[in-house]
Amino acid sequence: MTKAQTSATTGNSSYQYMHSYTYSDGKTIGPIAVLKVDDDNPFPSSQNLNAVQIVELGEVVIILLANIAINLTNLLNVGAVGSTADPAGGEQSNESQSADKATIIDALKSIEQKTADLHKLVSLGKAVVAKVEADAESGVGSFIKDKIEDIGEEIGDKIEKFGEKLAGKFSSKLSSSDGASTSSSTESSDTSSSTESTDDSDDESAGLTCVLKFLLEDIVKFLVGEAIKGILTDAGLYGEATSIRQYADQFQTIVVPNVVSTTNNDDAFAAQTVSGPNPLVIERVIDALPTNFAVEDAAYKKVMGADDSIEQAIADNRLYLTDYKALSVMKPGTFPQQKYISAPLALFAVAKGDSSGSLKSVALQVGQQPAANNPILYPFHGDSWDLGKVHVKAADGNFHELISHLGLTHLLIEPFAVSTHAKLGDNHPVFKLLLPHIQGTLFINNAAITSLVAPEGIVDRLLGGTIETDWQVTTGAVAAVNFNERMLPNQLASRNVADPALPLSYPYRDDALDVWGAIKLWVNDYLSIFYKGDAQVAADKALQSWVLDLTSDTGGCINGLGEDQGGQLGIYTLDYLIDVLTMVIFTASAQHATVNFPQLTTMSYTPAMPLAAYAPPPQSAAGTPSQSMLSTLPPLDQALVQLLLGQGLGGVYFTRLGDYNRHQQGNYFSDTKVQGALEVFRDNLDAVEERIGARNLKRPYYEHLLPSRIPQSINI
Repeated sequence: MTKAQTSATTGNSSYQYMHSYTYSDGKTIGPIAVLKVDDDNPFPSSQNLNAVQIVELGEVVIILLANIAINLTNLLNVGAVGSTADPAGGEQSNESQSADKATIIDALKSIEQKTADLHKLVSLGKAVVAKVEADAESGVGSFIKDKIEDIGEEIGDKIEKFGEKLAGKFSSKLSSSDGASTSSSTESSDTSSSTESTDDSDDESAGLTCVLKFLLEDIVKFLVGEAIKGILTDAGLYGEATSIRQYADQFQTIVVPNVVSTTNNDDAFAAQTVSGPNPLVIERVIDALPTNFAVEDAAYKKVMGADDSIEQAIADNRLYLTDYKALSVMKPGTFPQQKYISAPLALFAVAKGDSSGSLKSVALQVGQQPAANNPILYPFHGDSWDLGKVHVKAADGNFHELISHLGLTHLLIEPFAVSTHAKLGDNHPVFKLLLPHIQGTLFINNAAITSLVAPEGIVDRLLGGTIETDWQVTTGAVAAVNFNERMLPNQLASRNVADPALPLSYPYRDDALDVWGAIKLWVNDYLSIFYKGDAQVAADKALQSWVLDLTSDTGGCINGLGEDQGGQLGIYTLDYLIDVLTMVIFTASAQHATVNFPQLTTMSYTPAMPLAAYAPPPQSAAGTPSQSMLSTLPPLDQALVQLLLGQGLGGVYFTRLGDYNRHQQGNYFSDTKVQGALEVFRDNLDAVEERIGARNLKRPYYEHLLPSRIPQSINI
């Protein structure tokens, strides 16, 4: 260890904490430990999205725009099969074409042109990035870097202008009274767009942030605006669905997720608890069911077989529960319309003698408190059971987004990003190791707080609760975390599911433990190069300052982190430091991958995991419920926003676990000893990939913890 590495004053003082955030409407969130950003503390420029990320985000936006465009073309018979005399395949003449359709045509032309522009820029950006990586010794690195930055700015600027122009076109055209005024407004719009100035050109981060802003805000505001409500209704993209097929029809140029074929299947409902977007709630019943969930043994036998029983299933370690009581504080949201959210319980079991370990759905109760109007529902209850499942899936989706995703990955890692920059110097071995794993986190978290999870933002629109109770759930979950107990082996043990010998097929557990083990070996090998024993760890003043900052009530507010030595909290042993950094890297990479990327493969198809219910839960197990499935599922316009969110956030992979040299010249770690340890890490990740591949031949395919699909950090 060098003197600089043991100093406690080598960090960056511009990284400070704030513990609440107030929105423009006066609503305040907190307590929450995040980077302080205000007029006196601007967002650090080094934390903005880089040019490569802008290029990749631009590509995602192109895909989403194309999907929207094709949805709209269906109103015009574009692409329809027709005769030579009637190439459009329809009977409507030009004279009878409505102003709304003229609006669509102009909008499609705009989408086509702007998408082509973006595609050219993305292609150019990729080519330039490839040039830098392939010819690092060319001597033109700085020139190319500047060009990449210019491309990033231009992509952002064009996307932003495109959103404004397209929204303006729809708004102006729908207010036009005839075709002549429509044509005139088009020409005026096109002319003005070519000469308009860029008011935010002086903001150096504007071009870097507007791509994400466009993806998360502008497209959504455009799609849900009154200006095109009629058009979207005609296109089957707005209001209550009349057929379940309409949700799949929203995927035009985007591949429909595989879950479309199993959405209402009871076995798929059960499997989602161990391999879906939120495989972090299920727990094994070890003594008895909760007193507020009195599942009848006779009903259990009816579902699982006469030769089985609840008592026998508990004894055989075959009974499992999901309990969403953490959502009990949520109040049903009303933006943009009345929604419903519950805190249900659901029971699952492995059938007696089933060697596959597959779960079966047994029972559910939509509310925590049993009552005559809150019955326990079983699969033989038909429509009531199916509607109850929607409410359970909505709860799972809210738990996923607010706790498992936002709270226990994004916001749990944020303090490590702040304190690592504030308390550790650039040449500190812990700083060097963690930097790639906290890259982009402060940017995406700031965007989430200020936009995505803001009042009347996308989370407020889609999730079941009010924005105030959404934040209450998230901040409560973060505050309740005990860092040491949250380490993967410990959190699995706390749910009584850690033992791989249990008669339960649990893909998340098996794959996560493999990845955790590979990361821990890498951290051990890396730290052993710089610390020769516990004494050096304890003597590292910068490291001790880092821990104190992370655990302080005025700092990171992380509970349960550190070792206690004579009443002084710190990190005093090499083994514990290895555990801490393993936990940080695993959470920032694998754990986030676990909950982020299923947003694309599962959650973008709304019926698979609706983020709110739009009708009350069934109040009786018998008879036909007053609410239908389609009135309980989100309206089509909400589903379209959920599709965009899931595809946008779940479809971008900027980096890859273990690939520290990506997008840079030379090796990230210059020490040859580190290079040797890194090669071992990569070999271990390859071995994990092969083991997961072998498991996937014998179980339902689970891809989210394949090392090749795990990014280094939380950067989307």
